[in-house]
Amino acid sequence: MIQTTIYYDECFQDHVSTLDYPECSARVKNIIDLINKEDFNNISIVKPNEVEKSLIYSAHSKDFVDETLKRFPSNDEIVFLDQETPVSSGSLQATMRAAGAGIDAANAIMNKETSNAFCIVRPPGHHACFDRSMGFCVFNNVAIAAHYLINNYDFKNIAIIDFDVHHGNGTQDIFYENSKVHYYSTHQYPLYPGTGDINEVGVGNIVNVPLPAGTASDNYQKIFDEKIMNNLDQQKPDFVIISAGFDAHQ
Repeated sequence: MIQTTIYYDECFQDHVSTLDYPECSARVKNIIDLINKEDFNNISIVKPNEVEKSLIYSAHSKDFVDETLKRFPSNDEIVFLDQETPVSSGSLQATMRAAGAGIDAANAIMNKETSNAFCIVRPPGHHACFDRSMGFCVFNNVAIAAHYLINNYDFKNIAIIDFDVHHGNGTQDIFYENSKVHYYSTHQYPLYPGTGDINEVGVGNIVNVPLPAGTASDNYQKIFDEKIMNNLDQQKPDFVIISAGFDAHQ
């Protein structure tokens, strides 16, 4: 039987829980509540460890990481790392465990402790660039996990699949010239953050599939099969990471 490990911690609800933002604690709470209502016998829920700071350096500038970690408040203050990226007193632990979840998942899969993993975390990560937090994203969780797989398990052919209404500019930025990682994205275009044009191809490792607003599910599935799955069949990745955004769904 396929075993799935879910990485989740209550601290993810403490990250900026007082602002009326679309990226809010209800996102993770609703998912974990629905899972807990079902009687799954092939799912385990595990609290992720905090990521080691040295592993964040693999995906981000050391100066950026060090300066960002100094800005987390310890009181009731809300600090904005950029215009759309607030952090609160509960954000530091959430940020470190969100990044740590990907590391724990990678190790569990590689050690055959689980078949696959689902990380229900916040803050999210795909807008976080090499040297900048943005778009609700502090550090790039999937990029940190991908670099960990490359550096610790010698992977040379990783696929990151990103579905979201917004383009994952941060993930693209980090891997734009790294042929060991292929990045695939479906997203509405034009839209924030303004990247994700079909001509942004990196070193042949970037596949952007910009879509018009209101793309219907059946058309989306057809495009996904043609543009993403066909490319994956050719790439034949050794490891697949899915950067799962749900704000395009209605």
